[in-house]
Amino acid sequence: MPSQEHDVPAELFRWSPMLAAELLTEMGIRLPEIRRARDVSESFTDFSTKEYTADAAIVLETVHGRTGVVVEVQRKKADDKRWTWPLYLATLRNRQRCPTVLLVIAPDPKVAEWCATEIDTGHPGHTLTPLVLSRDHVPLLKDAEEIAADPAMGVLSALFHGDGEHQNDVVQAGFDTTNLMADRGDERFKRYYNHLIAVLPEAARKALDMKMNTESLYSYSEFLSEAAAKGKAEGVAGAVLRVLKKRGVAVTDEQRERIVGCTDVEQLDAWLDRAITAHKAADVLD
Repeated sequence: MPSQEHDVPAELFRWSPMLAAELLTEMGIRLPEIRRARDVSESFTDFSTKEYTADAAIVLETVHGRTGVVVEVQRKKADDKRWTWPLYLATLRNRQRCPTVLLVIAPDPKVAEWCATEIDTGHPGHTLTPLVLSRDHVPLLKDAEEIAADPAMGVLSALFHGDGEHQNDVVQAGFDTTNLMADRGDERFKRYYNHLIAVLPEAARKALDMKMNTESLYSYSEFLSEAAAKGKAEGVAGAVLRVLKKRGVAVTDEQRERIVGCTDVEQLDAWLDRAITAHKAADVLD
């Protein structure tokens, strides 16, 4: 079962789809001017076949058209990915009718090296070399103002730079940013803080925990309860989608986004009950 350490980096792209464009630019990929970025279904499954699901899928709408981005979080080597990654790209390309790229988030350098290995698809001239994000591509963010303007990138910075020589800088930046956003009434601060806690290594997490409990005016336990409530809502939303998929009920991207975006557990429970017998997704959500 995926862990928080796996899920949170993928969730960053659903929270801030423009993050995909920022990172591709950092990696030297030239993109036309982006007008809009949105997350779409990361499930690449026909209802009659085996389920294949990536970690996130983003569509960037540029001045010259659209570009699809399949996002995969990889924390260990898994040979099966060398078969499923080309499938993800082909399915998103077909579904969205646009060029697609594969962006792999692999914090461990050895795993990143494995992920970047060229995949021979068997067709002459058709090979896939994944775009693998490394520490060099992610800026080390220390300034609270800068992180507050782009908290998803701030969490990603902590993921790649939260250990070693920069640990103290990352912890201090996390503390300063959380308090700055809270002081301003920026509702994103709890989400930022909980994502930050999930991706930091143990030593950095404990150091930030200590600072929040001894130096902050805000309640650390309040942040954790917020995370628990969010986690429960996400779990029920996932159950609704799984039931509909198992029963062969088609779900549009808009309907999926409505289900995934709902934080009212009571409402989600009602939708789950309806999903058991509904013949179409609209019957669940009406």
